[in-house]
Amino acid sequence: MKKSNIPMATEKQISYALALMARAGFRTDWMNAEHKELGAKMRERSGRVVDWLASMDRARISALIDELKSRLE
Repeated sequence: MKKSNIPMATEKQISYALALMARAGFRTDWMNAEHKELGAKMRERSGRVVDWLASMDRARISALIDELKSRLE
């Protein structure tokens, strides 16, 4: 199986997304149904939030960051 060359989320993006999620009132420890609002699929809504964010590619986490920022405006 060939490995993908898609760049994954950076530590800085993950930290920023976690901070924005906290400010927006989302849980930042464990995933749950509220994360559906942020685009988390059913299979992704278990486990730790940081693991979910780390599994994203840079484009997806950038879109999430943009969404969270718009909610806080």
